[in-house]
Amino acid sequence: MRLAHSIIPLLAACATLPACSQASMSAPSKEEPAVTTATPSAPAASTQDAAQVLQRVLALIEGSHALSDLTPARVGQAMGVDLERARDGSAQYGVGAALDAPWSYTIELDATSQDAAKFAFNFTPSAADASMTPICQMDYDAFASRLEALGFTRTPYNAEHGRLVKEWFDRPGLRVSVYPQGESDGAAEHRCVRTVTIP
Repeated sequence: MRLAHSIIPLLAACATLPACSQASMSAPSKEEPAVTTATPSAPAASTQDAAQVLQRVLALIEGSHALSDLTPARVGQAMGVDLERARDGSAQYGVGAALDAPWSYTIELDATSQDAAKFAFNFTPSAADASMTPICQMDYDAFASRLEALGFTRTPYNAEHGRLVKEWFDRPGLRVSVYPQGESDGAAEHRCVRTVTIP
């Protein structure tokens, strides 16, 4: 299998489409990450599994101390992909790859402002009711524990009835937001990582 090197067409299109300003991720909550997301129409297969990709996200976070560290070259190197620039020439980048069916992932980087870069990693299913079991080898609790071990303090954001929407992980100079989703209808209490954004 080969890693995808094709740009997600989102970055040119979403610049002019208001609908792209809110993610459509089929998440279990009404609250959505405030990032632009899109799925490649036919992403190539990744040479990595979901756990390996999340390990790379953690490595990127570990080596980042400020938003200015999130350059296209550094994000691409850390994630093991070639980020491609938006077709309109703006400082926005993206890539996507297929994982175990029906899941794929996307990486987006908005480097328009060097000191205020925005990074988004999303797992995206081809069906809204897809079980997350194929991509939950590293579950939410394990991912969160790794962030705490890197010196981040966590702050949950809960909605009605105490439902966890996301958690903020903070250390000086950097904030990471992690959005969970229940593994499946039959294992809703077991949370998996759905989206990671910086800041």
